[in-house]
Amino acid sequence: MEIIKKENLIEILAPLNFWGKEQETGIKRENYLKKLKELAKSKEDAIALIGVRRAGKTFLTKQFLKEKIKEETLYVNFEDPKLEPYLSLNLLEEIYEAYRSYVNEKKFAWLVLDEIQNIEKWEKWVRIMQEKKEKVKIIITGSSSKLLSGEFSSLLTGRTLFLKTWPLSFKEFLNFKKIDFEKKYDYLAKSAQIKRLLLEYLKYGGFPKVVLEKNENLKKEYLQEIFEGIIYRDIISRYKIKDVYLVKTIAELSLNYFSSLLSASKLRNVLVSLYKKKFSPNLVVEILHYLENAFLVFALPIFSFKIKNQLQYPKKIYCVDSGLINILCFGFSQNIGKFYENLVFLELKRNSFVFDFDIFYWKDGTGKEVDFVILEKRKVKKLIQVCYKMENEKTKNREINALLKASQELKCNDLSIITQDFEGEEKINGKKIKFIPLWKWLLE
Repeated sequence: MEIIKKENLIEILAPLNFWGKEQETGIKRENYLKKLKELAKSKEDAIALIGVRRAGKTFLTKQFLKEKIKEETLYVNFEDPKLEPYLSLNLLEEIYEAYRSYVNEKKFAWLVLDEIQNIEKWEKWVRIMQEKKEKVKIIITGSSSKLLSGEFSSLLTGRTLFLKTWPLSFKEFLNFKKIDFEKKYDYLAKSAQIKRLLLEYLKYGGFPKVVLEKNENLKKEYLQEIFEGIIYRDIISRYKIKDVYLVKTIAELSLNYFSSLLSASKLRNVLVSLYKKKFSPNLVVEILHYLENAFLVFALPIFSFKIKNQLQYPKKIYCVDSGLINILCFGFSQNIGKFYENLVFLELKRNSFVFDFDIFYWKDGTGKEVDFVILEKRKVKKLIQVCYKMENEKTKNREINALLKASQELKCNDLSIITQDFEGEEKINGKKIKFIPLWKWLLE
């Protein structure tokens, strides 16, 4: 591996660092910044920001570093093309030595190592830094869920604190659009505008760069770039896969099944019909697992206290961002109910890391289905249906009957149906069901 001189390293790193110059830090995401500051106060040596690429991890860490300039900082982007020829475990030590030689010889330092998964065995270097008790605190970012694994944590000396980052929530989206709420009634006063913006959010998603772009064609281009980045950088390159077309096909097919049940065997059958050749079931399962590791898709299991049932039954597939679905799947208007469901899943998933609950779907032997079961400490706390249109009496009865059946079976009385506009409460068979429009539910 080629060695790079310390002076050259400083030249590469300087443009992205707060070394006597300002840096672009984007719009503040106050909730994340507050959480990161809280984690930074702990005695642990390392903090990890994990999430899908382009969700804003870089800007978040730079917003944090901007407030720590007096304490000295170092930011390194391991997807910088200038560093690519030198990516190795040695590069980490060379960068640190260059920083100590030319920028900050002895003072305490905040180190941000962005997209750290591009360095193989990087955890060894972090562990050495922990053992040496260097005057640093390390923040790592990555777009792979493998960083959350117990295997990774066990390789480090100290405990690592995690912060899961996501594309913008609807509240954050409105903030980026300069829609603020000082009083509760502001939501109602601006409801027409909020509903219009909800459609934009459903169509183009919450990646910050996409949200800030006004040109619709450029929005689509950015979303395509994000998808390609996930496929090529986070899957094909990382796992050294040769069949690029197969990975892209599985990714696109998975997104076409968003908010629907999908099993590996079903996906394999579709591939066989497309390719006219056999595929190993293990290969399909493996690539689906890679898509999950890269935070592109999530697989929601059926509710059961038996692990065997959770593994045996098909899972429901959801995507990390509705904009990515929209550029790869046809029929936004025809599938808007499924977009609603995907958005509800993302909001629940986002909150599950804060409030510590698990999410499932429920289905009985007669085909009755409830979209989301919320489980806290092995007790079912909420049942949630998503139904875009409630005007059709047959549709309304179907959703209510499934909810009532699940309520009886799972002994849960907190029942909600999320709708487009229908709002209110109804008492049926002694059970109270709350109907709430999606935009209001997202802003609660």
